[in-house]
Amino acid sequence: MGLATGDRIGAYQILELIGQGGMGEVYRARDTKLNRDVALKVLPGLFATDSDRLARFTREAQVLASLNHPNVAGIYGIEANALVMEFVEGDDLSKIIAHGPMPLSEALPIAKQIADALEVAHEQGIVHRDLKPANVKVKADGTVKVLDFGLAKALGHDGGSAIDLMNSPTLTVHATQMGVILGTAAYMAPEQARGKAVDRRADIWAFGVVLYEMLTGRRAFDGDDVSITLANVLKDDPRWHELPTDLPPAVTRLLRRCLEKDSRRRLSSIGDARLELEEREQPAAAQPPASAIVVKRSRLSLIVAAAAGIVLTATVATMLWRSSPPALRPAATRLSILAPPGETVYPDSTSVAVSPDGTMIAFVVGSVSRSENELWVRTIGSLSARKLEGTESAALPFWSPDSRRIGFFTNAKLKLVSAEGGRTETLADAPSGRGAVWARDNVIIFAPDAGGPLFRISATGGTAAPITKLDPARGEYGHRFPTLLPDGDHFLYAALPGKNGKFDIFVGSLSDTSRTAAVASLEAAPVFAEPGWLLYARQGVLVALPFDPKSLEVKGDPVVLGDEPSMILDPATSWTAAHSISVSESGSLAYYSASSQNTIATWYDANGAPTGTLKLPAGHYESLTISPDGTRGALVRSTSPSESDVWLVDLSRGGATPISSGRGRNDNPIWSPDGERVVWAADRDGAQNLFVKGVNDAAPEQLLFKSSVPFKNAAYWSNDGKWIVMTQLDQDTSQNVWLLDASGTKPPLPIVRGPLRDNAGPVSPDGRWITFTSEESGRFEAYVQSFPTPGRRVQVSDSGAARSWWTRDGRQLVMLGSDLRTLSRVALQPGETLGVGKPIQFARLPADIVWVDAMPDRQRFLAIAPERTSTGSVTLVQNWRAALERKR
Repeated sequence: MGLATGDRIGAYQILELIGQGGMGEVYRARDTKLNRDVALKVLPGLFATDSDRLARFTREAQVLASLNHPNVAGIYGIEANALVMEFVEGDDLSKIIAHGPMPLSEALPIAKQIADALEVAHEQGIVHRDLKPANVKVKADGTVKVLDFGLAKALGHDGGSAIDLMNSPTLTVHATQMGVILGTAAYMAPEQARGKAVDRRADIWAFGVVLYEMLTGRRAFDGDDVSITLANVLKDDPRWHELPTDLPPAVTRLLRRCLEKDSRRRLSSIGDARLELEEREQPAAAQPPASAIVVKRSRLSLIVAAAAGIVLTATVATMLWRSSPPALRPAATRLSILAPPGETVYPDSTSVAVSPDGTMIAFVVGSVSRSENELWVRTIGSLSARKLEGTESAALPFWSPDSRRIGFFTNAKLKLVSAEGGRTETLADAPSGRGAVWARDNVIIFAPDAGGPLFRISATGGTAAPITKLDPARGEYGHRFPTLLPDGDHFLYAALPGKNGKFDIFVGSLSDTSRTAAVASLEAAPVFAEPGWLLYARQGVLVALPFDPKSLEVKGDPVVLGDEPSMILDPATSWTAAHSISVSESGSLAYYSASSQNTIATWYDANGAPTGTLKLPAGHYESLTISPDGTRGALVRSTSPSESDVWLVDLSRGGATPISSGRGRNDNPIWSPDGERVVWAADRDGAQNLFVKGVNDAAPEQLLFKSSVPFKNAAYWSNDGKWIVMTQLDQDTSQNVWLLDASGTKPPLPIVRGPLRDNAGPVSPDGRWITFTSEESGRFEAYVQSFPTPGRRVQVSDSGAARSWWTRDGRQLVMLGSDLRTLSRVALQPGETLGVGKPIQFARLPADIVWVDAMPDRQRFLAIAPERTSTGSVTLVQNWRAALERKR
């Protein structure tokens, strides 16, 4: 702004410039109304032209002005684009420390007053965020004044907690010198250095660093440049041996508690530090006068202040931080986390998540004795994991930015739980969650269902609102698996359907819902990893693709890490397995690993007892549909989230051969009533349409039905051969049941259309009734409705249902529970009106089953499940970038 002596801002007359730096200028000024000197912090020009930023700053300043304490420099008001603050005479603490270590008798009174100031602020919910010696003034009478409370947040671009190294709100005449900038970095808590949201524990860390520096005359963490300083904060301990040898053990213990890198182990209240210091202060008679302390140490030479005259720009600081010297990059290390005794790690790599700070792993655990999976958490370095109660049916966990809470999906909801355990919170409906990410400002971006756009919702509750838009011109029917970029606003996501075995990856924005062009086309949805990589699974192997998060462009060819990791894709959830890597901000990645990648098919009798296995070629199988005569089966064999084929298997002899020929996803095969043809859905040319092929015909499959609706699946073929029942995702994103003329030449007709998801089921042997499942009651239950003309419907299940089969006489329905384990029967009385009995469970199948079909007699069942040669484990790779560097 360049004000001169005598200039005025409102009622304030400029006396002299006393500070300058990246966030503006500070002047000593005279309040002409109240006849007192004040400090005017003139805000940068961008505030004057940004009304939203100025309004946000004003709100923060109003909160800060509520602080009223003898050890807190007050805020008097806002005048134009200047902050009016208390003018404090005296030297700042950094100048006093420059003369060398302070005796305990001098250090403890100052530290206690700093703790007093922090305590009153924390009680009002205010975190300093930038505590350091330059922010502490010691007046001539020994009174301490802490400056700039909360201004790191008030002056921040988005109100967040991270501090810009070049734009610390503390301004001195030397604010652009390297020493001052490094000072800001040197007092950051580890979580703050990583750019995470902070709380009062960050102030407790900084308090410990300041007290250490007073007692030793040296910074606890230092370095030749910003990158080394921050690296030391993250990985090194203070030089404890430099503390005075006669330091009371209680003070040493206090320092160690304040400087715990894990914020959860750190001293939780600055009030406890104050009490400790009060007990350790020497009697007043033994202390020199407070004024003597200041006089002895207040002679600061400008020569000392000018010693560090190198200007470090924000660009150079960023470059140095992102390219630390090789000596600071330890080798990659690997840790296997096993399932608890008697349990098994859920066989889905998307059920593993490493916390942003890299200190904890959340993973889903199952058991053969239970039908529900549960969420467990293990702290790195701990010998055991903890179960989080109330997390039944958990899947797809994700962490809050501060690593304190975990979000997860169940089969119907999006929920939150503390990493320490406790009551779970239901945040939103999510019938079939497909990934989520927790952004800044407590915003969660999530895919609530198999189809439809991404939504945003506040982690504190509220209404979910769409944040992406499906593109009808591309035939899109779903957006999934968001991953956040470093600016906290942009995110990447995968769009469905895929094409030629790949998914288009788009960029979205929290502040602008209009979508830009696709940024990549990949085999699976990626996870962004610092400083600029997209990690994703390609054919079960981790691939790292160079990506610039600023220009939103791919910057090179992918690097294949052939030995890291060898992951499996769960055959039951190949779509969710697209998002198969979890990576932390601290440089750790986690994935599920198992000794087998194969699927086994097992026969079960009417009592649920296994009677043998069906020999299949090695591979991942997602579903199996038995032919009407019970001699053959149509299998879906998956090779990646974007690639699958239809295979035929002889049910008596085993063995299987492929019959589909097109690339991409080939899904949900069904048999014609005579067993001579198979219809399935394939996503060629980007849209999912229906194809048909004769099983004894060498000719390739032919297009049967094509429409503008991007997602559709054949479900059953009526016994009279006239109708194909299909499930279709309609424009309102609800999933409905339609009837297609078997010739494929006529438009389909709706038969079940509701506000929630409906799944098609089989038609009765007499052709008068159709079964389907619907979630209109809050969970999927089985219903029977008149056919082919829609009419009266009757609910036939009472504890959840996934599939159903008619007996040959049409007098019973056999139902598979929504847990894919329970088998039950319900008696029916066909006629003009349908009589329905009470469901009776008759068998229970083992856990881990992903698909079941019934033989025509409904007395034998064939189930497929992942092969189990171990209980599985989670692999954590720390410093994974070291493994990447070896590949480049």
